[in-house]
Amino acid sequence: MNDEELAGVWATLQPTAPQRRRIDARVSAWLEARDTPLAAEWLGLFRIAPLSSAGLVAVSALAIAVAPPVVWFTYALM
Repeated sequence: MNDEELAGVWATLQPTAPQRRRIDARVSAWLEARDTPLAAEWLGLFRIAPLSSAGLVAVSALAIAVAPPVVWFTYALM
């Protein structure tokens, strides 16, 4: 939706001043809710699913520990 379409819809609705403030507040809240930093999303993941997050961290640590010997062994076989 562009500005012209929005102005047309706005003129059709003809909201009162309190309705305009409420609409503006809801649109602003919706836009702000979508703008979350990446760190907040990661923290939300840990808050929502702590067990699966701990499992993810454990698997990542295991992969870091196991990967170098596996890569070395694969390179030695070549």
